[in-house]
Amino acid sequence: KLSKVSGYQLSYSTSKKFKKAKKKVLKASSSSVTIKKLKSKKTYYVRVRTYKTVKINGKPKKLYSVWSDVKKAKTK
Repeated sequence: KLSKVSGYQLSYSTSKKFKKAKKKVLKASSSSVTIKKLKSKKTYYVRVRTYKTVKINGKPKKLYSVWSDVKKAKTK
């Protein structure tokens, strides 16, 4: 049985190894996201993973998937 995801976590950084990476949490209904306040003429590396919120011992807990392949994008 496949269960729907609760949302997505997006991570982006100017470092290939994601040092000092910023993270953004998105709802499952999101189909796109705009990241603001990026430095111009820089290459950013982006990856995404899904999460599902489940209750363990009555407390909500987020279970994460593995990170996606890294994509790179250059700002104008």
